[in-house]
Amino acid sequence: MRHDIAQAIVRSNQLRWPEMVAASQALYAPLHDMEPFTDVTVERDLRYGPDDRHRLDVFRSPHAVSGAPILVYVHGGGFIGGDKTEIGSPYYDNVGVWAARSGYVGVTLTYRLAPQHTYPAGGDDVGRAVAWIRHNRNTIGRSEDAPIVLMGQSAGASHVATYAANDAGAANAIAGIILLSGVYDFGSFPNAPNVAAYLNGANNTDAVPGIVATNIPLLFCISEFDPPPFHAQTHRLFEALYERDGVVPNIAFLPGHNHISQVANINAGDVQDRGLTERLTDFIDTAKNRAGIDN
Repeated sequence: MRHDIAQAIVRSNQLRWPEMVAASQALYAPLHDMEPFTDVTVERDLRYGPDDRHRLDVFRSPHAVSGAPILVYVHGGGFIGGDKTEIGSPYYDNVGVWAARSGYVGVTLTYRLAPQHTYPAGGDDVGRAVAWIRHNRNTIGRSEDAPIVLMGQSAGASHVATYAANDAGAANAIAGIILLSGVYDFGSFPNAPNVAAYLNGANNTDAVPGIVATNIPLLFCISEFDPPPFHAQTHRLFEALYERDGVVPNIAFLPGHNHISQVANINAGDVQDRGLTERLTDFIDTAKNRAGIDN
């Protein structure tokens, strides 16, 4: 990581949460290119369900091979906010563009929010999007065999985990899941107002047993400057997977990053810290060859 960026991230960590988020995103924003992208095409707001927020964008390179993996990114936002894209902002087009430039098909999606939509609405929306993508793979990935890898960050990681843990068809539908700094066991996470709004009194909200029980390949990540409750969530998942397998699970520790910079950094030109993206490409390239997926 470039020294001036590392110092700026450390300074941003001293701010209150909303200011930290804004400062971290502003730090990387000038380093991203904006649409129109010279080497990537984007299809906007394809509908994968009936709600106004059931929308997704598809990013492709003209050089993508038939059957290239489809990387689906699920944004964060504390269960009550966020979107796949925002006018004037590079987020989260940066993830879709990175995927396309890396030889994959990128998909970024939006989902329903609390308090209008409560647990497990986010996980249900991920499952609905996966079903839609599978039905349309011949168009999106130019092949009915294109493997699907899910990647979620923060609340998005929680929704991906909920889907993978609770949907009986997930193991046959996707080739892998990537979880970035998510909440996996709501019962052991601080019950902040936004979390309470999403849970709405729901019980049985622990995705860890379901993740442990599934055979879906998993990469999970945590940043050095993530808040302690997110480290505790990662530790809980780590211990459960270690107990299952007896070996260290597939985890990435991101030194120097905070909860926001880990994703804002993706595709940030020559200053991109490739510690995460190299792990992503290694995982996706391995997961796409997983046998037993019901294509």
